[in-house]
Formats: sequence, structure tokens, C-alpha cells
Amino acid sequence: MQRLPTNLVVLLMSVSTSPNVVPDGVVYHRLLVRKFGPYLAVAISAAIGIFAALLLIGSTSAMRGIPGFILAIVAIPTLPLFGVPVMGGTVRWLLAIVSSAFLWAFVGHLAAQRSTNRTISSWPEWRREWTRLSIGVWVGAMFGLGVAAIALGINPISM
Repeated sequence: MQRLPTNLVVLLMSVSTSPNVVPDGVVYHRLLVRKFGPYLAVAISAAIGIFAALLLIGSTSAMRGIPGFILAIVAIPTLPLFGVPVMGGTVRWLLAIVSSAFLWAFVGHLAAQRSTNRTISSWPEWRREWTRLSIGVWVGAMFGLGVAAIALGINPISM
């Protein structure tokens, strides 16, 4: 049997301060989801954003550019709000990244709250709630891109 590193055990045990919480019990899992849900949502978004950046850096073709940009919008859904498809700039990107991190932390928190309303809940329930909320965020971001394309008179079919 493999032993967990001491730091991980201390971190996981520090989730609950009550002596009435059984390690790896129902209440323990609820506390774990509520504590780490927002961080996990931001981490998922950051991983998608890093993959998008790897696709976009040095991209000279549409084969890497289009999926990279779509993944960037998925990871940073506030990009259209700051006008990044039309106008660039470091400040716009930084504002979009910071505001998206707050948005994803809120989505993770909301998913944790909704998933732990049930008596028995853990990470699969959090993932289900996070997926539902994330799809709404992604559809809204893509809708924003569509509105921007229509407002600018860009016809993607003729390209």
C-alpha cells in the first residue's frame, strides 16, 4: 500500500476543523468540494488557456489559429468584452485574464454550493454542476463573438 505524502495528509486533514468529521466521510467530502471547488474551476480554465497559448504562439496557419482562438475564448470568456478579437494589447489581455479568473472562481463556487445541497455529494456532483454552468458561460462568450462579427460586418462564410 502506498503512503500519501505528509503534506498532502496535513492539507486534507486541515479541511475540517471539527473533531466530529470522519476522514473520507460524507461531511468531509462536502467540505472538500466547497473548499477546493473554486480553485479547481480556475485550474481547469488555466490548463485550457495554456493549451490555447501553445497553439497560438508562432501560429501562421488556420489549422492552429482557429482551434487556439476558440480554446482561448473557452478559457478566457471575457475576451470579447474587452474587444480582443478586434483590438489587441497587453492591458486588454491582462484585464480579460483577471476578470475570467474571477468568473471561473465564482462558477466553481456556485457549482460547489449547488452540488453540496444534496445529502451525499462529492466531485462527480460538482463536475455535473460545473459542466452545466460552464456551457452557459461558453455559449455566452461565443454569442458575444457572433455579435461582434455581425457588428463589424465580418462574413465567416465568404472567407
